Amino acid sequence: MTPRRAIALGAVLLFGGIASSCAGVAAKSAGTEPGARESLPVKGLTSDETWRGEVRIRGSVVVPRGVTLTIEPGTVVRFEKIDVDGDGIGDSELYVEGNLVAEGAPGRPIVFTSAEKTPSARDWKYLFVNLSRKTILTRCVSEYAFSGVQIHFSRATVTHCLFRRNVDGFRFSTAEGTFSRNRMTENVYGVRYEERNSNAVLSGNDITGNKVGIFCVMESTGKVTIRGNRIHGNADYDFKLGNRQKSDVPVPGNWWGTADPGAIRKRIFDRGTEAELGRVLFEPHLQAPPDGEEYGT
Repeated sequence: MTPRRAIALGAVLLFGGIASSCAGVAAKSAGTEPGARESLPVKGLTSDETWRGEVRIRGSVVVPRGVTLTIEPGTVVRFEKIDVDGDGIGDSELYVEGNLVAEGAPGRPIVFTSAEKTPSARDWKYLFVNLSRKTILTRCVSEYAFSGVQIHFSRATVTHCLFRRNVDGFRFSTAEGTFSRNRMTENVYGVRYEERNSNAVLSGNDITGNKVGIFCVMESTGKVTIRGNRIHGNADYDFKLGNRQKSDVPVPGNWWGTADPGAIRKRIFDRGTEAELGRVLFEPHLQAPPDGEEYGT
């Protein structure tokens, strides 16, 4: 078994030093050559690590295959704003291809956030999970990112998390797992997904106060189960299909803030708005909000 290293409060400085001088990675400061931009610092973990306290990331931290990153309750991970390509999106990120176990506790969530004094969406890029066989996110907060969390080609469990003030709150494609008891709010898109043979279950979440509640981009045929959620009170639409989503998308058994089918349909962007799109099949729908649910952290 690979040794497990603990990263505590000192990691604030440790990561800053490693990120700016990572072996094998050019990390020139802006202005070292005429017109030069700062290169993205990259740090790859080489063995299992445990983070606690406060961790500061500048650039990209990569969890490669075969390595497990464990994050303890109450940990705050701050991403410094660094925009090396000038696209207006911060490039600091946590990129996971190995295993990630981030399990907060009641009153002690794990927080992924901006390091800016006055934070805003796009300050950092994302927590990106790709090809991971085991990712667990419980009682976490992800905020002020381009994407709070993205999960692709992975097995993951995401429960009791809060995604807020991002462009995409929670995004996935070709994923297996359960995403439940989360709250997505104050994002542009609360949930954004491309099914692509996913077998994920999105259930018991509160998706409200976003510009768009759920955005189904394309390639969805109903393999993703979306049931038992509260999808309501989003500014533009509660559910929206992308312009390449031509087939119908079944999403029965959710609460839409009302029991009136006509009112629900007005909050959906599908064939009723654009003739070439599929339909969002929301009936039968819940007649009242689910009882006894606990959302977020």
